[in-house]
Amino acid sequence: MNPQIQNKEAMLKESIKHFLTSYQSGSTDYSSFESIFFRLIQTMLDPPLEITWFYSAVTYHAAKLSSRNNPSTRVLIAKDLLNLLISCSNLSSPLKKIGMLAPVVYELYDIVRDSRSSGLCVDMEVEKLVENTVSCVMMSARVYGYANEDAKFDSALVCFEDLVRVWTIDRGGRGCKFGENLRVFFPLSSDGIWKGLNGRCGIGELVGIVLCEVFFLRLYLSFGSGMSTEDFLERTKDQAVQTIKGFQNRYFLDMLLKMLLEPTLPLAALLSSEEEILLHKVLFDAVLLVEYSFYPGQWVQSCDSRSKKLAMLWVLVSERAIQFARDKIDLSRASLYLNAFRESQFVAELIKWASIEATRINQMTIPDVQTPKALIKWLLVLEHQGIRVFEHKVVSRHAKALVGMPIVESEPPLNQNILVRNEIDLNEDQEMDDLSNGGFPATFCLMGKTIEMGRKRKEVVSVLQESRIKQVKLELFGSSDDETVLPLSMDNGLQSGGAAENVGPDDDMELNG
Repeated sequence: MNPQIQNKEAMLKESIKHFLTSYQSGSTDYSSFESIFFRLIQTMLDPPLEITWFYSAVTYHAAKLSSRNNPSTRVLIAKDLLNLLISCSNLSSPLKKIGMLAPVVYELYDIVRDSRSSGLCVDMEVEKLVENTVSCVMMSARVYGYANEDAKFDSALVCFEDLVRVWTIDRGGRGCKFGENLRVFFPLSSDGIWKGLNGRCGIGELVGIVLCEVFFLRLYLSFGSGMSTEDFLERTKDQAVQTIKGFQNRYFLDMLLKMLLEPTLPLAALLSSEEEILLHKVLFDAVLLVEYSFYPGQWVQSCDSRSKKLAMLWVLVSERAIQFARDKIDLSRASLYLNAFRESQFVAELIKWASIEATRINQMTIPDVQTPKALIKWLLVLEHQGIRVFEHKVVSRHAKALVGMPIVESEPPLNQNILVRNEIDLNEDQEMDDLSNGGFPATFCLMGKTIEMGRKRKEVVSVLQESRIKQVKLELFGSSDDETVLPLSMDNGLQSGGAAENVGPDDDMELNG
């Protein structure tokens, strides 16, 4: 590493340590920190995000203390913070400019939440500041090459955990665990996102979080408008669609889809139960019923694992949306979601990829996957045949939960030497027994003990693998006599003559009426 960079990082770490100690001891004079880092930033054309964050945090805390936390000055402090961060990132990349805005969203959320909890209307100046923040993001997203820029950023932010403590110290940040500090600093993210950070965060992940938070904050301001339900749904959905189009970021899409798979949305605690239902409808409509230009197109040939992951998340969200609509007795909306699934480029590419992989293991037929659940079931069968389908833990966990399979952190590959059994293997087989009533027959674990090694070894392994695969198919799809299969099609994985309304009784039969 460049010695100059090392010196700056060491200086930052030491300054953070001294600032936290100084604040905790009750000091209110941070002029020395401000002076040193102001001069440092002046020597750089494009100062590191971490140094800018520390300098802006010090000026932010100094301004709050000098105003004696007067509510009337909070908007002015937030506006000054936004202007400072923009001025320090004039020559930065688009992604860095967006990531830099995290502290602004953090402060704006607090102002909006406090206003609503006090029964007050959100000040017009606050709404204007939120829109200004959205505009800053949109301007960065319009820069040429923005959508492909994230590949350049692989390293984690320096002192990320300590910088979060600096920002949240006036709200208990010094003594809290890192996860609790993250909840304070990123109030509109979710548990799944926080856990995924694991104490480190790259620019790409930070940008995804900031975009999600700006997105949800903007949506939150729409609630309480007094509009009729239908008008509100239409207007808010249009706003969400325009925001997603403007952001055109895969990290954002990845995080948004993951949030839609979680039990509650980030805004749930601030909304009534009726408003939360409306929010779900808005988000499902915006994500599923619109094909965005930045959605991955034909990714199969490029073997893009991130595009495959997004496609799988999208399929899981479509199943969640269909189930949500059915639970709310909104069958027309459920039908819209089902049709969106059947017409989606995401689904066509995912089926094409799975069909190609299936031919490599001599599987020349596929189920008639007319619903998200049927597609997930088939992909799980392919996974048990040895194909690497669910490479990401989040996707795998939700897929298995969807069909009632046990969620095991690590499962042995199918082509392992199953004749050599030990206690761990037996425990894993016992866990897999919970797949359905009885799971895989217990004799799978015992047959190898009575068969001699050598010539029969490969034959036994092959038989056991075939039996296990058949068992998984039976558990996921039911009786093999009733299983509908289609010839493989390399166009989109589905035979073009398949009946669009041929839905299995376990899934969406009632949607067709």
